[in-house]
Amino acid sequence: MIVHGIHTNTSKAAWMDYVANKFFENGWCAHKFNYGYAVGLLTRYQNHERAMKLASIILPGDVVLGHSNGGTLIDLAANMGAPIEGAILLNPALDEDRVMPEQVKWVNLYPNRHDVAVKISALFLAHQWGAQGHNGISREDARYTTTFTDDLHYLSNGSELPMLKGHSDIIHPYNLPAWTERIIEDANKRYVN
Repeated sequence: MIVHGIHTNTSKAAWMDYVANKFFENGWCAHKFNYGYAVGLLTRYQNHERAMKLASIILPGDVVLGHSNGGTLIDLAANMGAPIEGAILLNPALDEDRVMPEQVKWVNLYPNRHDVAVKISALFLAHQWGAQGHNGISREDARYTTTFTDDLHYLSNGSELPMLKGHSDIIHPYNLPAWTERIIEDANKRYVN
C-alpha cells in the first residue's frame, strides 16, 4: 500500500504509479491509497478519518509505504490496530520520539537533514507531526533501519544514489528511479513472506 503526502497526490501522483509498478515488477502486490488533495493546516483535523479508512483496508502482513503525511496516516492506522507487517517511511511528518506500535515488525526510515517542511511541522502543538523526516527517530528501536538520504559519507561509498536535499526530493522524477530500487532492495531484506 502506498500513501501520499498532502501535496503529492495530484500533479505529482506519477511517483505513486512509478513506485507501485516497480514493486509489482519485483513480485510485490502494490496498491495506492489516495485520500485526495489536502490543505496543510486542515490536514491535522482530517487525518483521523483518513487513517480509519486506511486501517480498514490493510490486511495482515501488508507492508505500507508513505511519504510525509502518508507516514502520519500509517502511524495512526497502526495505532488503530491495523495489522501492518512493515512500514517504509519517506520523510515522515512524525514526532522524532514516535515509533510504530509493536505489531509493526520492521520499519525502513528515509529522512534527510535538508527536509525543512517536517522540521517546521514540529512547531504544531498537540499533533503527531514532527521532524522525524529530518532527524530520524530519537529513541532506540531495533525494528528501525534508518538511511539518511543526504549522508555524503554513505552515498560516496560506491553508491549510485543521488544525494537528496529536501522534503519531496526522494519522489522527484530525477531521483525516484535510483531510490525506488534501493527502497525495494531494503524492503526485500526485511520482509518475510
